[in-house]
Amino acid sequence: MHADYNHQFLLSKLPSSTVFFTFTRDPVSRYISAFHFFKLDRYYDSSNFDNAVNLHMADNAKYLINTNQCRHCARTVNSVAHDLGFDFKGYVKTVDKDKFLGDFLVKLRKEIDLVLISEYYDLSLVLLARRYCLTFDDISYLKSLESTSRPYVSEATREKLRQFQYVDAVIYDFYNATFWDLVKKEEGLLEEAERFKEHNKMVHDKCVAGKQIGTYDTYQFVLTEFGRTDFQCRAMCSRVLPFAHLIEKRNQGLRNDGPHQKDYLTLQDLYDIRYRQ
Repeated sequence: MHADYNHQFLLSKLPSSTVFFTFTRDPVSRYISAFHFFKLDRYYDSSNFDNAVNLHMADNAKYLINTNQCRHCARTVNSVAHDLGFDFKGYVKTVDKDKFLGDFLVKLRKEIDLVLISEYYDLSLVLLARRYCLTFDDISYLKSLESTSRPYVSEATREKLRQFQYVDAVIYDFYNATFWDLVKKEEGLLEEAERFKEHNKMVHDKCVAGKQIGTYDTYQFVLTEFGRTDFQCRAMCSRVLPFAHLIEKRNQGLRNDGPHQKDYLTLQDLYDIRYRQ
């Protein structure tokens, strides 16, 4: 869901046993993807995508030096830090920026139980499954909003983008290192990830008949006859709001089944209903 992370607010709304985990992504590839997806190159008079990116950075030359304002940057520049609730105003004003950012990482480590890496998506999901006793069916997925084209961005521009998104780069490097530390401690995890890939391909073949061009020049799946009526297939192909409605409808049915009449369902509730005699 697209929302700024606020740990205290979430704790006030969720059970005390709630587990917090998230993904982070290489800030350069994340920027290029978002800049392309939202067609931000339309704001800049440029002959190609690479030039438009450079004009965007030039347009915000003072960003995070003496201002936290950034033109045409929403959902694109330092977006992971924004989502995690980083205080950009405070960062610009502080004298010791490294300490300010370091304190933020310490805070995140206390609040978020697990941070995974998008570039190693399957491996991340298997690590998540091991950590919280999930099955392959629990973590199966279908790709969403895959672009029909990939814009060219030079290596020189990519290096500039990394500096432009310094806060996200520090967060990514920190959690990328901690991720591989966790992987090294898990015996057989790489082999299990390969087995999961085979399982996920079977799920894909069961749900998907083909694909077509959908919104924002991205691919959209065409479901099989089975997939059109299967909850898991439909959920994996849904955007955020339709997905929320599917879950709400499913959970409403569970709440009305037996003694589990609550305003929310805990993981234990779902487990009890699924496996009760």
